[in-house]
Amino acid sequence: MRRAASRLCTRLVSRLCLALGAAASALPIALPIALGAQRPPSTAVADSLFAAQKWAEALAAYTPVMSAEPANGPAWTNVGESQLQLGHFDDAIAAFAKAENLKFRPMLNIINQARAYAAKRDDAHVMTSIQRVIDGGAGGALKGYILGSTEFNRLTNDTRWQALVAQMKPCTSAPFRQFDFWIGDWDVYGAQGGLAGHNLVTLEQDGCLLVEHWTSSAGGQTGTSFNYYDIRDKKWHQLYIDNSGNAGAFPAMAGVFENGKLVLYTDDTNNTLSRWTWYLMAPGKVKQMSEVSRDHGKTWQINWNSVYVTKGGQP
Repeated sequence: MRRAASRLCTRLVSRLCLALGAAASALPIALPIALGAQRPPSTAVADSLFAAQKWAEALAAYTPVMSAEPANGPAWTNVGESQLQLGHFDDAIAAFAKAENLKFRPMLNIINQARAYAAKRDDAHVMTSIQRVIDGGAGGALKGYILGSTEFNRLTNDTRWQALVAQMKPCTSAPFRQFDFWIGDWDVYGAQGGLAGHNLVTLEQDGCLLVEHWTSSAGGQTGTSFNYYDIRDKKWHQLYIDNSGNAGAFPAMAGVFENGKLVLYTDDTNNTLSRWTWYLMAPGKVKQMSEVSRDHGKTWQINWNSVYVTKGGQP
């Protein structure tokens, strides 16, 4: 009986050990799920709360996200907005400044800092911040966002604010005005002195676009180009289309204004690189020259050389 009882006890203990062993082997996987391990919520969860304008909940959800991703510019921006909406103005300014320093939409986040300054009635910092945006060349592009921000409504009659708004007119900073010397109603003469055509160059879209209207003296050729300065790459761009239907004959060009000249280049494709240059020779007289290179810019050959003279003037 004792032996039978002993064998039974041994058998029970063995099964119990096997069961405990199996449970122990499962613990590394099972415990975190069972105990609900602290994992940062996904950015998507925080973003969803932010989109629903649940500011306090969004802020709480972003806190562990920011600990895990301190360089997350979009999240810092949303944290700043949440803090602003909750009335935590200094914390909002700090969060927006963090996003700016991370180079995430820096101009937008300077404006956001100004919004928080306005909310706390620190008008001196409001003016300084908005001036930074204007000086950075983004006042015109972001004018709608600035004037649409309700935090600035109380400043409408402030003369300092009015002066800033006047500066926000788009495309007024110096780079946008570099090509203005080409604006005019022109007679165009070729290298041999003969009349090559007529060109009317107009300033449109509130000063943001120069439009060329070309008419050749012979052959019935007409063409239009769109010329604009892009604050993103700080370059001038031109797209030219004529009435031949062959848009590929005139590749897009881009370049910069330097040493008193605007110089635009096409991309170097098929071993052909084009360079167009404009510069002011004298009041009412502009030189335009086109060159081509087939050795990647080492040597150049002139294929168009013209002088623009104010319509009715002498070449």
